[in-house]
Amino acid sequence: MNTIISYLIQLAITIVGVSLIVGYLRPYLSKVLVDLCGTNDRAQFWTAFSNILLIGMPIIFALNYRPEFSDIEDLFFNVAGKLSGNLGGFLLALVCVGIIVSFFALVVPRQAKVEAK
Repeated sequence: MNTIISYLIQLAITIVGVSLIVGYLRPYLSKVLVDLCGTNDRAQFWTAFSNILLIGMPIIFALNYRPEFSDIEDLFFNVAGKLSGNLGGFLLALVCVGIIVSFFALVVPRQAKVEAK
C-alpha cells in the first residue's frame, strides 16, 4: 500500500466518522439553539456554523497527515494514531461549541412561558 492510499483512507475515515457524529448531534443542537436564539432562522445559522466547525476542525487535522511507514503494521498504527488526533480535534471543536452555547444559555434572557388556561 502506498502513502497516497493510506492518506486517503485516514481522510475518508475521518470525514465519515465526524459526519455521522455531527448528524447524530444535529437535532439536539438545533432544539437547544432554537430555545436560545428565539427564532428558527437564527438557530439554523448557528447550527450551520457549528456543523462547519465540528466537521472542519478534524478535516484540517486530517489534511496535515504525512504517512511514514516501512511495513503494513507500521502503517496501521500510524493511521490509528492520526485518527485519534483527528477525533481529538473533533472533541476540541465540540468543547468550543459547548462553551459558546453554555455562555449564551446563561447570559441571554429568555421569556417565561405563559400557560394558556
